[in-house]
Amino acid sequence: MKKIIILFLVISLSFCSCSLMEETNEKTTVQPFIESENKKEGETYVKSVWITYYELEKMIGNNDEENFRVAVNKAFKDLYEMGFNTVTVQVRAFADAFYKSDYFPLSKYCFGKQGGELKYDVLNILCRAAQRNQLKIEAWVNPYRVSYDSDIEKLSDNNIAKKWYKSKNKKSNVFVYDKGIYFNPAADDVKKLIINGAREIAEKYSVSAIHFDDYFYPTTEKKIDSSEYKNYKKKGGKLSLSDFRRKKVSEMIKGVNEAVKAVNKNIKFGISPASNINNDYNNLYADVKKWAKNRIYCDYICPQIYFGFKNVYQPFMFTVKKWIEFTTCDLYIGLPLYKSGKADKYAAEEDKNAINEFKNNKNIIARQINYLAKIDDIKGFYIFSYSSLSDEKCREEVSNMIKAIQSTHPN
Repeated sequence: MKKIIILFLVISLSFCSCSLMEETNEKTTVQPFIESENKKEGETYVKSVWITYYELEKMIGNNDEENFRVAVNKAFKDLYEMGFNTVTVQVRAFADAFYKSDYFPLSKYCFGKQGGELKYDVLNILCRAAQRNQLKIEAWVNPYRVSYDSDIEKLSDNNIAKKWYKSKNKKSNVFVYDKGIYFNPAADDVKKLIINGAREIAEKYSVSAIHFDDYFYPTTEKKIDSSEYKNYKKKGGKLSLSDFRRKKVSEMIKGVNEAVKAVNKNIKFGISPASNINNDYNNLYADVKKWAKNRIYCDYICPQIYFGFKNVYQPFMFTVKKWIEFTTCDLYIGLPLYKSGKADKYAAEEDKNAINEFKNNKNIIARQINYLAKIDDIKGFYIFSYSSLSDEKCREEVSNMIKAIQSTHPN
């Protein structure tokens, strides 16, 4: 009898030891993302917050791994208690990464130097913390932006953008525009790079989604992809330059979705475009209507409807309804917590009620959440952004917002 009890204790202690090791060892490979089956009518109402690269940089702080782990777990625990069920973290804002990549150098916002040493895998720790705190995590990526600085020499030597720019045959894959550097959306090498980059995240990390934001072509200037367009025309292409550009961006979007689904059909691919549909189409060459109508391009669309109810140009409810009219994939709405407590000079020319709506009212986001919750076609919302949750100017709005989050579509 004593032997049986001792054996039982040994087995129990071994199990606890393994569980503790699994809980504390962040370098352990995370498991592939598997969609939970405990969902209402097959879907979870998404309540996400965007965490930007500069907010993530602050969490990393002095580069100590244990401090970062503690900070992330606390942040994610707080978010879960507020009522969020998803975090959308910007892990590649430029042509560099907050994770171990075969295609992109380490981000300078990660440990202070682009292309430097990966002291620990930031995205792996984020994934583990999300799992522990019952949150889904989405990897937010900017596909075409290389740098906010136009000086190529400031890129690390192992940055593919720098290598291409200095190559005689590959230089057109990258261009400098205004005060930034961008990948050329018309270049086949660029499309392949972006697809490979998305596939890599899906293969290595337990993310629930790959998430693109609203940056596509940064300019309408003809010269940036002139060589690709000329080659297209020489081969008999009939499309106008604008249609050619939209075609190239859509091919990339479709390719990313296919690559992600080939790795794991449970990982979603979503896009958060600007709310102005005409601007998306004519200036960014993003055919958002096509993407929103056909799941071969993406699983969800999350337009950034960063406006109040009184906005003169894009009033909130009117703009939401416009997106509902043509969207057949999942539709989420991006909300502007960052505007709370501040004047919105872009809301109108002279209408003070519109301009000061976020300044004079402390429940705009809460009202927007409550409005969206009543619409069956809306599957959730995203809040921009994490740092606003602790902004003193947003304090009252945040309090009201949390009440709305917790009272609508309980998790």
